[in-house]
Amino acid sequence: MFPLMKLFDKHKVSYRFIHTGQHYGIIEDNIKRFNIRKPDVYLTIKKKDLKNILEMMIWIPKVIWNSRKLKIKKEDWVLIHGDAESTLLGLIIGKFFRAKVAHIEAGERSKNIFEPFPEELIRMVSDLFSDICFCSYREFKENIKYKKEAYVTFGNTVFDSVALALREKPSEVVKKLTKTNFALFLIHRKENVFIMKRLNAIIDILEDMLKSGFKVVWPMHVNTEYELKKKKVWKRIKKLKQEYSLELGYFFDYVDFMHLVKNCEFVASDGGGLQDETYFLNKPLLILRNVVEQDYSLNKTSYLSMLDSKRVKYFLGNYKNFTRDKIIKGSPTKVIVEYFLNKQKK
Repeated sequence: MFPLMKLFDKHKVSYRFIHTGQHYGIIEDNIKRFNIRKPDVYLTIKKKDLKNILEMMIWIPKVIWNSRKLKIKKEDWVLIHGDAESTLLGLIIGKFFRAKVAHIEAGERSKNIFEPFPEELIRMVSDLFSDICFCSYREFKENIKYKKEAYVTFGNTVFDSVALALREKPSEVVKKLTKTNFALFLIHRKENVFIMKRLNAIIDILEDMLKSGFKVVWPMHVNTEYELKKKKVWKRIKKLKQEYSLELGYFFDYVDFMHLVKNCEFVASDGGGLQDETYFLNKPLLILRNVVEQDYSLNKTSYLSMLDSKRVKYFLGNYKNFTRDKIIKGSPTKVIVEYFLNKQKK
């Protein structure tokens, strides 16, 4: 949403930045790197990221309770993005105040409510109850034919986020990392870290990468580390670190992370956002999932592993062939901002 906010500032469109506090530390770091104004409202302030379901269940009612004091009017627009828990909370808050809600990155479907969970359900509910849906591509708009107001942005706003991030210089730590050849590895999907069979299969994939001679950098989410330790998989990770070239670290801010993506050999991840980011950067991606929402990058820049060892082996031997020939033009963010500028004129 940062490119959107920057463009709103440029065109002097008045808005309020409401922060749910879901990822307090990461957002604060990114605000500084992108020179974004501070949030107008913090609905919760917790210095550390939420690491488990219990903390999430405590956080959700706090956000809803604290939102009752927001000064949202019926004529206001509440903008929400993607499929995170904060997306659903934004929808609930907007509807509570009877404001109009715009869902950005709408219409994407995996057609499986358990993968990703609960993101697939959140996206469906957000699309259903939003007043306007901004869809990255025409095929996503087809998933919400019932919407009178659904617009195609011809790409994901994350394209603008990546371009914005790469204008900034990386930190010294990242500069040092990018002088070597490395692969990026990261997981965070609940169905992957909560189900032991899937988690073991993914660590097997990590081991295959390391045994194939790749240096692997793993920026780790707080909740992922928590689950790995809880399920006693941490010992195996530490052993792999001792025996092979595996570097573990805390999650980087967006500027540093995009520089890592740009300079790595390939990425192995279960993140939906990385399908867009690697597509934009024309970087190979091994998707650590069984199904995906986006299919425009499949077998171009990305390859679906299905957590199958044969498919993983194929990718590791052929990852350099996963590139796109399509040129990316335009700015999805501009499409959205122009819509609201036209609304103001009327």
